[in-house]
Order: sequence, then C-alpha cells, then structure tokens
Amino acid sequence: GRDRLIKLLYGSGLRVSECLRLRIQDIDIDRASLTVRDGKGHKDRQTILSNRCSKKLTTYIEMAIKIQQDDNLHGLGPSLPNALERKYPNAFRQHGWVFIFPSSTTCINPYTGTLCRHH
Repeated sequence: GRDRLIKLLYGSGLRVSECLRLRIQDIDIDRASLTVRDGKGHKDRQTILSNRCSKKLTTYIEMAIKIQQDDNLHGLGPSLPNALERKYPNAFRQHGWVFIFPSSTTCINPYTGTLCRHH
C-alpha cells in the first residue's frame, strides 16, 4: 500500500496531504487527470494521472467503496465539508465523497460531533 501511495505522489506531483484528501470524485480515469482540492494556497488544481497509477487506483476505489457500504449500514460515512453535511444530510452515502485512502478506524468529526471515517 505505501509503495503505491508513493508512486501516486511522485507520478502526479502531489503532496502527502493532497494525496490523502483525494476523494473518488476527484479522479477522472478517462482523462488521466485528478483534481487537487484546497491545495497549497487553498487553491484547486488539475494534475496528471499516469496509466500505471490509474489501474492501481481503480483497485483502491473499489476497496474504499466496500468500506463505505459497510459504514453506511451503520449510519456512518466519510467526513464531509461542514456546509455540505448540513445542506445534504445523506451526501455521505454517495460514492463521490469517499476518500480513496480511508482511515482504518472511525473518529468523531470535530465540527459536527458525529462519528465518521476520515482519511
């Protein structure tokens, strides 16, 4: 797992924090690109996604979705931007918001006080 994460960092020019914050909706396999949200300087940017990384990312995405489905059975999901969580209380069930590299444990969201799975 760690080696693949390093390949993604190197191949796409990502910082560690940017890589960990990637969500499924940030990946565009067809265009071989990914969107870094709230990166350095709090700006969004597009970067490349190598073919090698995209194949492995597909596997990680599938694993993350399985974790999400299990979490959803218990009323849990990924941590979401605070305003989004208030406006769309069931957004945590949508695959696009799942972190590609989710935490192995759940935690309390400091903004909402709810149990969630962060990166």
